[in-house]
Amino acid sequence: MRKRYGFTLIELLVVIAIIAILAAMLFPVFARARESARKIQCLSNVKNIAMAFQIYLTDYDAFPPGEHRSEVLAYFDTGPGSGTPVDGCLQNNYTHPNPFLAWPVILDEYVKNRDVWRCPSARRAHGTRWVVPGPDWLGYLRSTQGKWGVGQSDCAGGPCCFAWPPGWGGSVTDSITQRLQSSTDTGAFDQSIATTKNYDLKVSRIEDPSWFVVCGDGGVQVDIWFVALLAFPEACFTDCGGTPANPCDNCAATCDTADNCGITATVKNSGQWWTDATFRKQYTRHMGGSNIGFADGHASWMAADAIIANAPRASDPSSGKLRGAGYVYEFQ
Repeated sequence: MRKRYGFTLIELLVVIAIIAILAAMLFPVFARARESARKIQCLSNVKNIAMAFQIYLTDYDAFPPGEHRSEVLAYFDTGPGSGTPVDGCLQNNYTHPNPFLAWPVILDEYVKNRDVWRCPSARRAHGTRWVVPGPDWLGYLRSTQGKWGVGQSDCAGGPCCFAWPPGWGGSVTDSITQRLQSSTDTGAFDQSIATTKNYDLKVSRIEDPSWFVVCGDGGVQVDIWFVALLAFPEACFTDCGGTPANPCDNCAATCDTADNCGITATVKNSGQWWTDATFRKQYTRHMGGSNIGFADGHASWMAADAIIANAPRASDPSSGKLRGAGYVYEFQ
């Protein structure tokens, strides 16, 4: 009798099926383990930034002052470059046309390593594109008005977004003359960990530093001015003071057209956004939540829905424990 060598077709198919089943079981485990490692690395970065905040607050007993100089406010009230006043650019310090008021710049001497501002899991980040020579940045803007490029509402061509001093744009030290378009092409600073917008705040006014947010996961928005930006950093906009019937299409439309990352009226009005936590999870950063740094120097991971649940409501600012990250207009 001749001996048989090798596998029959049926045996081979059974082996392949078993391997496929094992792979399907193990790949999610490997992916979760990888994300867990990234979450820990990001948490370490957030912890370092929170410690830098704490040291700064110890040194100065307050957050830094916002932009109050009358000549700066008067200049932007004229709508330079477009003819349209842009006080919204300065209101509540949501943005900083002053390149020296960016938190990474303020904390640079405390942090010493700019890589801590990057989250390894971030799908969206805010790159440095508008670099203005200093120290007389306002004088320079005045002298170059009309040469800014595509318009002041665009971060590539105007200061009404986030301005940065030389040294933060990589090989670009002046966006007006060098036309910086992409932070990845020039080695410019990239930020995916967001910071508080609480300028001018005295430490004595912070009720509980262990619940006061100073930094956390961010995306295209690196100023935490709504809690939803912290809870869902992988969406461009989730909360613009809207309701289920009137969400923030007005500020999310461009972003949706570009890369489909905003939360539109169609999504919100479908009811899925409000009732399905699994659906909302796709817009979170780390397995359903975000890393957050607090004013007392500690950092922790918090589930997105827990962030929303612990935040004050716009209708009742005294509610919730979380402070420093704005109000909740959603989920009401």
